[in-house]
Parts: sequence; structure tokens; C-alpha cells
Amino acid sequence: MANIHAFHRVITAFLIINTVNAFNALLDVPTWCGKPYMDTTQSLDPGGQFQFPTPQKGPLLSVTIQPRYSIFLESDGSGDFIVDAVISHLFGQPFSNVAGGNSSSDGETTQSATLDFEIHNGEDGALLVSSSVHVNSARNLFNFSLSSFSPRFEPYPISIKGTVSSGQQNYTGTTQIYVLPSRSYGSAVKIDNVYGGLYVQNAFNKWKGWYAIFPNGYYADGGYVTPSNISFTNLDTYAAQGFNSINIVPDGGRPDQSYPTAELATYWDHMDDINLFNIYDMRFTFQNATRVEEEVARWKNRTTLLMWYTANEPDGWSYPLNSTSIAYTQLRTLDPYHPVSLVLNCQNYYYASYASGADIIFQDAYPVAINATYSIKWNTPCNTTYGDCGCDNCVGELTDVSSRLDDFQKYQENIPSSSGGHGGKKPTWSVLQAFGEQDYWKAIPTAKEVENMMMLSVNHGAKGISYWEYPSTNEVNVGSGALGKVFQEELAIGFLLGADPIKGLNVEGGGQEMADASAWVVGERVLVGVANGKHEDSETTVSVSMPRDMNVSSVKVLYGEMGWRVDDGKLVKRGMRRLEVSVLVLT
Repeated sequence: MANIHAFHRVITAFLIINTVNAFNALLDVPTWCGKPYMDTTQSLDPGGQFQFPTPQKGPLLSVTIQPRYSIFLESDGSGDFIVDAVISHLFGQPFSNVAGGNSSSDGETTQSATLDFEIHNGEDGALLVSSSVHVNSARNLFNFSLSSFSPRFEPYPISIKGTVSSGQQNYTGTTQIYVLPSRSYGSAVKIDNVYGGLYVQNAFNKWKGWYAIFPNGYYADGGYVTPSNISFTNLDTYAAQGFNSINIVPDGGRPDQSYPTAELATYWDHMDDINLFNIYDMRFTFQNATRVEEEVARWKNRTTLLMWYTANEPDGWSYPLNSTSIAYTQLRTLDPYHPVSLVLNCQNYYYASYASGADIIFQDAYPVAINATYSIKWNTPCNTTYGDCGCDNCVGELTDVSSRLDDFQKYQENIPSSSGGHGGKKPTWSVLQAFGEQDYWKAIPTAKEVENMMMLSVNHGAKGISYWEYPSTNEVNVGSGALGKVFQEELAIGFLLGADPIKGLNVEGGGQEMADASAWVVGERVLVGVANGKHEDSETTVSVSMPRDMNVSSVKVLYGEMGWRVDDGKLVKRGMRRLEVSVLVLT
């Protein structure tokens, strides 16, 4: 994410046609997140607030289908569908449990109702799966063979049709799947539609199978990590500090607002050698269809291309509402092997429109050393209708990071799909503040503050982390790399990509009102992340309750201070230091 007022806004020379605008402010009024921010303008309702669906009185049955992964390769052999049959008051078709008596108004009394269904290839009608699921169940996985799908770059349409109660109630849904040609060059990256993690196939594993990745890396100053006098020193230092991904920020001052091509190719050769993944940044060019096509053709077969990154804070700049979706459609056509990402800056401003243009949504609330209610820069108050304080609708606490993730996840899960169900989840990532002493941010975060925001992000479901901007201070560089390496380890990544976090574990004692704890349960083990938001030490005993009243015994510390133990089924520690972070595995 670019420091939102550190650069002048760059207008590309040629904009994609057929863009859509729908903003409340006049064209000549400077705004951020739709809100005027200069003391010469008046406040106004920015509009664009997320519209949650209206609950229905009677229960609905939402039947949805998704592929387990965003792409399949011919070499995978088989795939899985995710089938949900969930009682809802927001999405789906009316439901009455004829087989077991009418369901209650909250949809809980489904008794033994089942949904019998068939899944077909919508193109040739071939039957792929015939089975059943319990009503009010989710994440049911059904395997199917890829042998009947000829590999190609266009997706296949898929349909599901189900019946409840001896055929008296019919339910349908649609999706699409990509079955792509296998590769022996470049990379392929898929998203897990159950838990949101990324899996990669490239030269590192000789294009055999897939391996999990938890990306942790910076937006990096290209002049520092990729200087014009070719030297790998700073890039190697970056990788040695523990970072496995990078976004080299393009030069908006160049005539093409991009990268020196020959220099980047040389550095990318080295990144391929050390398996350092590049998040390719198109912030200045994504609205130019010709430039997008040229850049994809040039870089799409790189072995460490992780994803395309298009819009940098389009909501802040009030870019045309369909600008991101136009670029997304083009990128998926040109290169279905890699996901598309973008970062949103605003707390609640046309989320659905902008987020429709990406597979992965980043948030970038920057709360450290700000005045959340008054803008010194612009001499105005900051609220929901006026002002820019550097962190939209924030309170100035580290928890602004986790709150923003929760907001985006809540919006995404309440977007209706074209087939009547909900729009499903999208992976959310955090872009964390690692800069300061400028504009709205009067100080650079400490390493402890950055690590705390990292843990808050992971606790609230972030499947990757980026930072603005490298190099930060040495202590921040080292600290963010060290904790990031823990998230990349096989033990931790098995939890982070193999389960959803159980948020908001109860934390008691020591005045730890700001402590945040989450748990991931996989088999007989539990991963627990704890972030103490207090800026002072406490010597009193702190206890963390386990989810679902689980009976736990031993504790292994992956990161943080020793001293944790299990007492009466709770995770207990005598005292916590300010901004302390812990990553623990319990059996």
C-alpha cells in the first residue's frame, strides 16, 4: 500500500473505457474514502456503505457449490466440490422440513432432513457426483474425477440440483471450475476455498504436487532492493531475514510508470534461484488494458510469480467502481494460473464493487502514532462524513487492524451470489504499518507493535502479511521476519491453513482487557495465538479459556516467552509483558 498522501495521485494516460462512477462528492472536491478532507470544504455523507441483506421471517435453505480450489491442473487427477446446505434467513429459497415436521422460525429444527443432489458438467451434462448431505450442514466435500475435462484456459460451468423431502422442494446452484494444462515451467498458485490458504507448484518442488505457503513480506523500495547498479546484496539480506514474498513497488515517475524491464528481469532471475515470491504490482497500469496485456505476457511464466496486484487503495482514490473488475476479467483470461489481489483502504466505502475485482483482499489500516479524531495535516475533524487522519474510521489502537479484517470478512460473507446464495469467502490479508515520522503518522512503530499487529492479523484470519515499506528500522525488519518464519514453519502452517481461527477466546486476569486470543483446532492439537495490546507490563496471572471446553495438557512455545502452563483446562501464565506475543501448540 502506498502511503496515501506521500505521493501525488497519478492519472494514467489512457483509461479503460466503460468505467462507472457513483459518488456523492462533486468532481472538484478533493476526497478520501468519499469524504472531503480540506478545511475549505463541507462534510457530506460519502455513500457507498455496505448494504446488508434484509432478514426474512421464514427459514431459507441456501444450497451452494464451489470447487475446493480456485484452479485444478490436469495432473491433479481429481478434485473436490464443496457443498453447503445451510439454513439461513438471508439467502436461499424457502424451506419447510416436510420430512421431519416444519422447521422452527430460526431454522434449527431440521431433524433428519437431507438434501439429495446431483452435480453436472453444465457444458455436456455429464454426471459428476450423486450424493446427499444433511440439511444445515456446510463444507461437505465430494471428490470427482478430472478425466472427463479436457484441460483448457476457459472455465467449465458446473450445476447442482437437489431435492428435500421426497422431491417436494427443489434447490439449485451453479459454479465454475478451471482445469488447466499441467506445467513444467513457471508457477501455478491455487486458493483453498475452504480455509483461504495458498498452495504453489513451481520449480522448487519440480512441478510435482503442491506445497503450502504463508506469504510474509514487504512492499519494497525498488531503488533499495533492486538498484540500477546490479547488486543482490540488499535482496539477499531481505530474504535472509525470513521473508518469502515481496512487492517491489513500481516507479510512478517513469514514463511507463512501471519497472526498468531489463533490470527487473535480472533480479527476478535471482528471486527464482532463491524461491522468493513476487507479488507483481500494477498499481499505475491496471486501468490500461494494453499495458496489462504487455506486462502479463512478459512475466506470467516466472517460477516465483505469486499473484497479480492491481489496485492500490481504489476506494480511497475513488477510482471508477468497475475499474477493478474490468482488470480482473482481463487478467483471468490472460493468466488463470495466478490469483489477483488488491488493497482497500476505507473502512466501509463501496466494498462490494471494488472487492469484486480480486480473489484476495488486503486491508491496510495504519493506526500507530495517529490522531484518529483530528487531522493536523488538514486542520479538520475526522469522522464518518469528514476528514482524513491516515486511518479511515479508526480509533488509533493496534486493534484497528483486526477490526478491519473482521469488517471485510463480514461484508464478503453477506454479498449475494447470482444463484441466490451468499457470495462466499475471499482470503483477507493485512498490510501493516512499518513506517512513520511523516504526514499523519508521527512515529515509526516499534518491533513489538508490528509483531502485535502481525498476531492480531493472524488471529483474525489473515492468510498472508505485507508491510509498508522496506527497509524499515532494523529492529522492525528483524522482528517481522522472525515471527513470520514461525508462521511459515510446517507445524504452524498446518494449523493456519488447515482450520479457521476460533476468535475471541476469553482472557481473564491482569487487567488484560486488550489481550486478543484465537485458536485453531486440527485433530488432537490446538494452536493458540495471543496478542497483549497493553503498553505496560503486568505481573498478575492471566488465563486463556480453551474453545469448546477442550481438555488440554502439554504446551509447546513456538514463539514468545516461556512460562505458559495448563491449569484446570485453561492456558495460564504469571504476568505478561507489554505488547507480548505468543504462539503456542497444545496437546
